[in-house]
Amino acid sequence: MTSAAPITAPRRRRWRRAAALGLVCWALLSPSWLHAQDDSVTRALRLQFAQGLTLEIAGRWADALERFEAIARRRPTANVTYHIGLCHERLGRLRTAERTYNNARAIADADADARKASPGVLAEIDARLEDLEGRMPRIVLNLAGATDGVTLLLDGEVTKPSRAIRVDPGPHVAVALRHGIPVAASAFSSHERRTRFVTLTVHPGALRVSSVSRP
Repeated sequence: MTSAAPITAPRRRRWRRAAALGLVCWALLSPSWLHAQDDSVTRALRLQFAQGLTLEIAGRWADALERFEAIARRRPTANVTYHIGLCHERLGRLRTAERTYNNARAIADADADARKASPGVLAEIDARLEDLEGRMPRIVLNLAGATDGVTLLLDGEVTKPSRAIRVDPGPHVAVALRHGIPVAASAFSSHERRTRFVTLTVHPGALRVSSVSRP
């Protein structure tokens, strides 16, 4: 019995490019675009959409995002919103991408005709949401020492200790405040598919900042 040939990196890239080109064709021929009034505004939006998809395939996510957001201000369809989410995801903004995908799903759910006519984008939205759930980093903050009257902040937002907080990959800052004064802090990074545990130690009566963290 022979084993299947390994999938090489160039082969994977060809598959991804073919899939992306397939999405381009599907998107440009979707009923939401074909049934739109063929006026100058619609033609301009179609051109912007094609430009955005081309930039997407080239990996120019920030430029593609700019095109799609400009379209969404005029015609916020589920398909356009999905591509906005995809750009945010590729730029590492996983929480923003998740919110945008859910918004795309809500737009599609509110339009029965679009939902029936464009099942492909709904499947893509669900697949991206499922993937993000597994990739999203988590941070668990804990307090030690003199914790009475201490407020815990993560990236400037009040939070509670000992709970898994979903965050974007990258740098973060945790601060413990007492009466608005920082009494402990820690700067660290989070990574996809990992949970980071950070403990802030507050010393009694101390004004200095101290921290202990572990990966």
